[in-house]
Amino acid sequence: MPASVASYCAGQQDPKLFWQMNHWLFENQQTWSEAADAAAQFRAQAVTFGVNGTDYDKCVADPASQARIEKDLQDGMAKGVSGTPAFFINDWFLSGALPFEQFQQTIEKAKAGQKPPPTPTPLPAGAEFWQPDPGRAGQNYDSSFYLGAASAPVVILAFEDFKNPNSTQHFTSVEPQLRSEYIDKGAVRYVVQPFPLTSPKAAAALLCAGRQEKFWEFREQLYTKQNEWEEGDDAAMQSFAKALGLDEGEFSACLADETVANEVNAFVEFAQQQIGVPSAPAYLLIKVGAQGQGERAQGLPPGAVTFEQFSQAIAEMQAPPTPTPTPAPSISRADLAQMQVGRDAEGNFYRGDPNAPVKLVDFSDFQ
Repeated sequence: MPASVASYCAGQQDPKLFWQMNHWLFENQQTWSEAADAAAQFRAQAVTFGVNGTDYDKCVADPASQARIEKDLQDGMAKGVSGTPAFFINDWFLSGALPFEQFQQTIEKAKAGQKPPPTPTPLPAGAEFWQPDPGRAGQNYDSSFYLGAASAPVVILAFEDFKNPNSTQHFTSVEPQLRSEYIDKGAVRYVVQPFPLTSPKAAAALLCAGRQEKFWEFREQLYTKQNEWEEGDDAAMQSFAKALGLDEGEFSACLADETVANEVNAFVEFAQQQIGVPSAPAYLLIKVGAQGQGERAQGLPPGAVTFEQFSQAIAEMQAPPTPTPTPAPSISRADLAQMQVGRDAEGNFYRGDPNAPVKLVDFSDFQ
């Protein structure tokens, strides 16, 4: 809060000063976080940038300044923001530390006038799709299934295509190690997110098995007997269901239910449009905070991923390595400083053309 008030008060004198403080706060985060008197450091830096110290002090002491930051917090939570950084690009929502390419793809969709699909299942206020649903054992709020402790500090989202050889190789060679080393020990919760670009009907059969509490057993059949079935082979799906002791009539009715196919499509659209998954298999790791909230996320390259790669990524989630300097942006500091800045009708600071067809709203936390 003090850092946010500092940048806000600097901006009250000139929007350019807001952006200078904004950059300084992020670039010197560790220094001022460990300072005995961070507020004094903020003031000294603001004055260095050209802020009038007397006016700055009045602004910092004014309860209305903190109230303005509190309003931003409330606005963010009302929009569904549960962690930072979080972004709105017109109607599209992005969450977490994401690569530039994902912003680029989403901006192009916004420029084209595309709208995000509705969330398949309404989530409770403040809930994330990958969080465990206390009303359904072994399932998340979005109906996906998971292995491991609901309270595990790291979540792996596995986007799977059940006819994909790399997904099969992961199931047979890597997943057993993940289970023994992490999942069974409560360190990782493993979530299967269906992403069946080549096997949507098989995925529907899997969800039908899940309705009879045989999701994991049916998934094993799909992978271990992959050469025994083809996409659209209902007879093979029925044989797997029979072998697992499912109610065959109920299973058949489920396969014919259009809502199940729609559920599969919703998983695929959500992964593509909200997460940015390019192909299967793909994996996203999420570090979970003490209150069950996502603190940060890290993706692995799509395709075959070794156990060693998972192990390294999990270790980074548990104890992040010392951050390395980020490469310089393609735009120079001088050009950035010349970019149009200002405040909108609601008092928010902006950079760029206020009449641009795409607006990116950034909810961020300096610490």
